[in-house]
Amino acid sequence: MVDKMEREKIDENVDFQVLNAIADLVRVLDYKEKVVFVNKAMEDLLGYDPDKKVCILGEDLFDPEITKRALMSGEVIQREENIGSMVFSVKCSPIINKKGEILGVVEVFRNVTMARKLQKELIDKNRFMTNETNAASLIQKKVLPDKGFIKNLKVNYLYKPSTILSGDMFDVFQIDDDNIGMYIADSVGHGFAASMVTMFIKSMVRTLDKSVQNSPKKTLTELCKRFTSLKLEIENYFTCFYGVYNLKKRSFTFSNAGHLPLPLRVRNREALSLESRGYPISRFFAKPDYEEKEIKLHAGDYLLFMTDGVEEARNPDKEAFGHKRVLDIVSNYNSDILDNINNELEEFTDSPQVDDISMLLVSVW
Repeated sequence: MVDKMEREKIDENVDFQVLNAIADLVRVLDYKEKVVFVNKAMEDLLGYDPDKKVCILGEDLFDPEITKRALMSGEVIQREENIGSMVFSVKCSPIINKKGEILGVVEVFRNVTMARKLQKELIDKNRFMTNETNAASLIQKKVLPDKGFIKNLKVNYLYKPSTILSGDMFDVFQIDDDNIGMYIADSVGHGFAASMVTMFIKSMVRTLDKSVQNSPKKTLTELCKRFTSLKLEIENYFTCFYGVYNLKKRSFTFSNAGHLPLPLRVRNREALSLESRGYPISRFFAKPDYEEKEIKLHAGDYLLFMTDGVEEARNPDKEAFGHKRVLDIVSNYNSDILDNINNELEEFTDSPQVDDISMLLVSVW
């Protein structure tokens, strides 16, 4: 519909035929903010009363302030309007003649109701996922072992996920009156899948029979058996170093399922790498054969377990922190080993952390 009298002032600058063929809702207002044209799409959707064809913008449906601004400044302005249950993106463009005079505005209304609905659903889902992720992260932290003493072993650790969820897990726990179990594990990845694997490890190790827990070889074998029974994709796997400290014999028996870096036994600032043959826990190695070894531990010794995020951390020149730097720190300091490694690591990388970092320190008293 067109107000012919008002149209005469702007018809040289506007092709009303084209506007009438546009699928979006279109209307034209003169410099007095009166509606002089409504295209067929707008008329069909909202209706049009011929008696109101010179109605003032702002009645009932529309906010006049943006249009006033466009008429005064000559700038193109975009806004959103709610019309009933629908949402429209509105572009308000001034009509300017050859003399530079503003004759009116063309307003194009594009229905974005579905887009906004999908956007809201996405925001709601993201909020839900964020809450779930934060809750999962809190659970991961809550199941870490307590710092302090278990019998004559003092437990300390540093736990730094690279994202909200971590693929690292470690634990120190009393098996029976004579034995204390401990392990460190590293699941591939950093997201939900990796975090679920860490919870699987925690649950499985703690629920094994004590006769199994007391044997590192049996523990890793059973862990592999149960993990492969899940029939996850081949790319889901983890490494794990598991050991048992015997209080009476002061011995430490251990097996390794492909975990690197190798844990260290440190005595008088001299480090011994705890080597033991064994593949990572994966469907790819369904029938592993883990080697079991034993060493003696003395008062003053400590065991240092790490995940690969420590030694593989890189500086801006892509140089890795490396095993030698860890050994240098161990040989130079008697105490605060975790803090010293962490401080030197942060100074070395001088960049955002890209991998999970976990260090577990078990000292013999």
